[in-house]
Amino acid sequence: VYLTHHFIPSMIWAAIIMIATYPLYKKWRKLFNHHANIAALLFTFLLSLLLLLPLSWLVGILVKELQWFINYLQWLNREGAQAPALIKQFPFFKSELLQYWQSNFSQPGNLKHFLSNLHISLSPTSYYIKRVGTNLAHRGFQLGFTILTLFFFYRDGDKLFAQINHVGEACLGERWFRYAERLPKALRSIVNGTMFVGLGVGILMGLCYLLVGFPAPTLTGFITAFAAMIPFVVPLVFAIVSLILISMGKMVGAIVVIIWGTVVMFVADHFVKPLMIGGAIKLPFLAVLFGILGGVETLGLLGLFIGPLIMVLFITLWYEPQHKIAELRSL
Repeated sequence: VYLTHHFIPSMIWAAIIMIATYPLYKKWRKLFNHHANIAALLFTFLLSLLLLLPLSWLVGILVKELQWFINYLQWLNREGAQAPALIKQFPFFKSELLQYWQSNFSQPGNLKHFLSNLHISLSPTSYYIKRVGTNLAHRGFQLGFTILTLFFFYRDGDKLFAQINHVGEACLGERWFRYAERLPKALRSIVNGTMFVGLGVGILMGLCYLLVGFPAPTLTGFITAFAAMIPFVVPLVFAIVSLILISMGKMVGAIVVIIWGTVVMFVADHFVKPLMIGGAIKLPFLAVLFGILGGVETLGLLGLFIGPLIMVLFITLWYEPQHKIAELRSL
């Protein structure tokens, strides 16, 4: 394990993708008369194209918009900015808002101090571009190993599942099949639901940012898409976007972002997520919440999917004695 620990994230990502897409792959494999090598190679290649082509386009746009956004923050820190006239027309909390603006944004250097309190450093653009490039190179190697592992997982998927079932049955007996039946379904629901909700919210809010004239709409839409996967994070994004729009004198745009964002997240959280995730994994709300938050805190992006899956395992284990008691009472 120690020798391969750097590659464990790649193997976990490959396992998540493979389990989520394996029913589709089995249908694809039938087109090749079960020639596993060709079917796995072409399926992995097509899946990689579907991932890499939009991702490379998105990264190019994100780098440009990130450069613009950092330059804007540096200008704001260097020159300072007076409070927008719209703040002076607020019927409530006008003096408090003006005082807050004056202490954090109006004087040169105030923004840097404000960001440092949030543990964010305002460095030159080249510093951030270099960090992004280094991070992309590291993620690129990780993605390459993930794709390579994914090919072998697809090719030998049936054998791998059979071996896992043999080991599970040897360790847990008949109990293993209760987990083996539920966990893959739960993982597919978590992956599909989380990705669909995040992508949908990101696209809808990105269009909203574009229409209200917010700078760097693609970058902010990407941040919103990622934030939508984590509970309670999206309102913070909406608040920051609204404050920037207010600083640009676009009060109507800020109100539109808040209202439209609230509607989008209400529909996503109360209708789409329960339909795609909750019905399949049948977890209590707190279990889902703590699974996602604890998973992200411990494992990063992987925790979005591993955290709820661990909670499914725990809840299944929790209900086992109750099922046995119910069976005994029915005799």
